[in-house]
Amino acid sequence: MKNYEKKSLFTTIYLFFIPLILFASVVLYMYHEDKIKDIDQNLLYQMKDYTFDFKGDKFSLDIIEDDKQKQLFKIYHCDEGLCAYFQIPSTGPYLLKVIYDKTKYEKVYNEFLIKIFKFSIVIFFLLLFISVGFAIYSMRPMKEALYLLENFLKDLIHDLNTPATSILLNSKLLRKRGDFEEIERIELSAKSISSLYKNLEFISPNQIVKDETVSLEELINEKVEILQKIYPKVNFTKNMKDGTIKSNQNGVERIIDNLLTNACKYNKKNGQVYITVEKQKLVIEDTGVGIKDTKKVFQRYYKENTNGLGIGMSIVKQLCDTLDIHIYIESKMGKGTKIELVFI
Repeated sequence: MKNYEKKSLFTTIYLFFIPLILFASVVLYMYHEDKIKDIDQNLLYQMKDYTFDFKGDKFSLDIIEDDKQKQLFKIYHCDEGLCAYFQIPSTGPYLLKVIYDKTKYEKVYNEFLIKIFKFSIVIFFLLLFISVGFAIYSMRPMKEALYLLENFLKDLIHDLNTPATSILLNSKLLRKRGDFEEIERIELSAKSISSLYKNLEFISPNQIVKDETVSLEELINEKVEILQKIYPKVNFTKNMKDGTIKSNQNGVERIIDNLLTNACKYNKKNGQVYITVEKQKLVIEDTGVGIKDTKKVFQRYYKENTNGLGIGMSIVKQLCDTLDIHIYIESKMGKGTKIELVFI
């Protein structure tokens, strides 16, 4: 299951499950209060029966003065436990106090609590099951729509490749007839389209393997050469040592392409891009506008402005996870962003 599907699933479960739990809690509380009253009322009738023959040791007795404040045939919670007062069949100002021991009452009450707790556990899992089922069912239309969208995107990617390749080939043929600035612009635009096409190809990079020797220096130099023409006001500073790793050529190329393109695209006028390669580590640092939320930047379709499609950094993260590359990102608004890749 993809990240956005997981997020939608858990959000739906949460929004449906919490109100059900609150409603069930209110019902259980009302049931608890009603059941306690039934227990007390049942004990009261047993106390009344006890006053007729005084048989058994379930209750104890006491005789107190009638202060006219104690109601007859009513349960009181007293220090000894549960108490009820009954009229003595005489003319004296005394009442018969029947007492149900506190320890016995707590035992009955605790047995009831255990039953209601077990019942609550069953209700909890039942509601959770219903919530999950509802969430899965409610996500079906969204999944179907996304499936159609992804299929459309794959068809679009396939159709993009042919004209982009044709433009690149024809621009190279035109260069042989004469080197014009306009031809270079066409070639750069075609390369940008080709780069977008390659990004979209890696939108689900789960089948690639790291079985190739990759030169980070070569990939960086090739990309910087193109970017210097597209972004002539951005300055590059390179410090590269021992930049050979064991990985996947196309996958690493996509990662570097996206990171360097972003470092230029979101840089300031006359900004700087610092590239450092040393000991299985690549660091790209820019003096750009910065990133507001570094936690969300890897989410697919997340954008902090109107530029781009919001898939570049998502593809970078997926490729890094697939190729066992650790990626760390630091950013300050208005000062720039630093991204560090550690190749394992």
